[in-house]
Amino acid sequence: MEVLDRQQALVSNYEVYLVLQEEDLHHKDIKEKRKIRYPENVTTLKFEALQYLNNTACTTQTAEQLAELKKVLAEYELTKAEILQIVNLRPKTPVELHFIIEECDERFGMEDLEQLAEIVVNTLPREDDDAEGDGEEENGEEEEEGDGDAEMNGE
Repeated sequence: MEVLDRQQALVSNYEVYLVLQEEDLHHKDIKEKRKIRYPENVTTLKFEALQYLNNTACTTQTAEQLAELKKVLAEYELTKAEILQIVNLRPKTPVELHFIIEECDERFGMEDLEQLAEIVVNTLPREDDDAEGDGEEENGEEEEEGDGDAEMNGE
């Protein structure tokens, strides 16, 4: 493979994940058929990158979701890098968007940021959204129960 223009495009975690999965299958297939062994550093790098990406939200994304999100975000004046970060990080709150968007206060109002966050949440739903909501409720219940135990022991 030859890199023609290294600044041509930015690649999302989802796209890297797809390429690494394809390469992994290709390497396994060649290894079984031809008994070829790939350099250990390439295999390690691919394994560690896949392991990292498997623990991110990119595993639940689809190409259609990304295309739709990019289409909607095109209406806002965001740079390619900011769009890429939004795709990769999936911010759920305006505060998270402040970390991604350069000069955010000057470029967007609070309503715009809330709208952006809502767009991201609706376009790229996350499996961990439900788990986080459940976890917060459980933690809250445990704290309340803990306070009750302390009051009972204090009496």
